[in-house]
Amino acid sequence: MKSFKKNIFFFICIIFINLNLFASNNFKILTKVGNEIITSFELENKIKTTLFLSGEELNQSNIDQIKNLSLNSLINFKLKKEEIKKYNIKNNNDLRLSKYLENLAKKFNVDRNELEILFSSNGLDLNLFLEEIKTEFLWQNLIYKIYSKKVNLDEKAITEELNKVISNQKSITEYNLSEIETKILNEAEIDELKRYIDKFSFKKAAQKFSLSNTSLDGGNIGWINSKSLSSEMQKIIKNLKIGQYSEPIRRDENILIYYINDKREISNFSKQNLEKLKESIINKQTNDLLNIYSNNHLSIKKNNTLIEYQ
Repeated sequence: MKSFKKNIFFFICIIFINLNLFASNNFKILTKVGNEIITSFELENKIKTTLFLSGEELNQSNIDQIKNLSLNSLINFKLKKEEIKKYNIKNNNDLRLSKYLENLAKKFNVDRNELEILFSSNGLDLNLFLEEIKTEFLWQNLIYKIYSKKVNLDEKAITEELNKVISNQKSITEYNLSEIETKILNEAEIDELKRYIDKFSFKKAAQKFSLSNTSLDGGNIGWINSKSLSSEMQKIIKNLKIGQYSEPIRRDENILIYYINDKREISNFSKQNLEKLKESIINKQTNDLLNIYSNNHLSIKKNNTLIEYQ
């Protein structure tokens, strides 16, 4: 199978390389997060899976680069699990998970049934990986359940703004964006991240360093029209050329970096196009607000939870 041949070097590394992190005691408790624990086995699997999915070599340098990010990601995962249990969220996300697995399988040119074999042959635990994905879907369900009624957008104002654009015969810029969302880094680490982007590409950097659920797709967000963006974001994005990325933008405990894949001008709006544009603006602004609520909720949960590093 072609995909297995592509990953044979990664497999050999797992068997033969002697890494400091992966000592003989793979089940040591590293961190206690409330009533949850993080073991060295979970951290090992998280790091190896991240490197595998981003196409990176398994070596000590790469492990050191993402070790802290991986641990922070697992801490957030455990916090979300506790909160999901607290609110008894049990939504059925089977269709979303199935679509996610299909896209993941396509990435490696295998079918769904071969995906587990692919993970296993590279020394990875697919079930641990899927547990994180399922938890993220449930977390999104939780945030929507709690905060959706607090999202109040002025649809009339949006319509009036779009009508002004049309009456003045103006065009609307649309951007095809990618993102990297990661924990706040010091200046030296930010410089290192930038060097990695410049050397290997924004896509590979997103796959390796981003905590966002867009990381599997290289950080790709897709097409976003300028009217969906906040005034702050518009100022940042409008001055970027295709192939350029923004300076890090600080958001609470995280930083965001945006990359312009492409951009285009939309004009000659029909009534149908106008409705689609309005819908896309509402969806984008709603998602942005829910993301803010999500980050705030997680931050409060973290501040109220005892986290012990062993």
